Amino acid sequence: MFKQAVKSELGQVSLTGVRSLVLLGLLIQAPRSLEEIKRLFVNLNIMDESNSYDILRIDINTLKAMGCEISRASKKTDFKYVLEKHPFVLKIDKDEIDILKKTFKKIKNKTDIETLVQYDELFEKLAGCVANEDIKQSLIGLCSLKSHNIEKIREYNKYCKAHKILTILYKSPASNEREKMEVATEKLGFKNDKVYIYGFDINKKLAVMLHIKRIVAITSARENDDNYSSEKIKTKFILKDFTVAGLEENEKIIEKNEKGYLIEGEYHNEFLAMQRILSFGSSCILLEPTDLKEKIVETLKKMKEIYNG
Repeated sequence: MFKQAVKSELGQVSLTGVRSLVLLGLLIQAPRSLEEIKRLFVNLNIMDESNSYDILRIDINTLKAMGCEISRASKKTDFKYVLEKHPFVLKIDKDEIDILKKTFKKIKNKTDIETLVQYDELFEKLAGCVANEDIKQSLIGLCSLKSHNIEKIREYNKYCKAHKILTILYKSPASNEREKMEVATEKLGFKNDKVYIYGFDINKKLAVMLHIKRIVAITSARENDDNYSSEKIKTKFILKDFTVAGLEENEKIIEKNEKGYLIEGEYHNEFLAMQRILSFGSSCILLEPTDLKEKIVETLKKMKEIYNG
């Protein structure tokens, strides 16, 4: 992002330096012709319309003197200057990439969508400043949303923050049929490398999680005048000890006693509550609600039958 300069604050030497730095940024973004460079310089107020192209050629040679490799503008390059190499690259080694991977893996499932988008944009910018191709691909590989349409994510997040009711054509994982749904949106969430709309199915009266890649189309959006929302599943359980991941933002410690930690949790639906309780394994004792305890016991019995043949 370039801002317009105040030329009265720039001397001739600093103006040359500013042009060189801006030119480097422009060529890093994309190949440019002299006409494109001049137009952008004029818009940024670091060059006058009356100035000749010779000034730009001097700026290009300045960058070359600083160690940049810039190809000549020719028919082969569509008469544009191409920055092939520059000395201002980030030096990131494999060990540092491994640390980034481990750290980001721990925080990404607890991070909101807007911050995840910012992380992705940061990793992509860092990748653009790295010369080593393997390191570049490793940085791009860190992007949690790389397989998603970021503009779609921003659109869905806008709907969720406004708690709109969406009429959605949705392809259920259970069938290839397109189902028409009316969903009161609550939030956009990230779980297990997938993005979901958390909401309330008005017709079925159920809390739902809709994988955004299964949304075929959104045919309408309206205000939630009736304040539809899902009823959260509230639990209490004893946790003997914590894993490295710790608690989620929807969980809190009520007290600590000789048995462990008394935790209160609140989940979007029954499936997520069961999934979370089971993830603790033998370290967790569910106290309430009773009906969820019974369903978990039944689930464990079925799992035992399956694994025991």
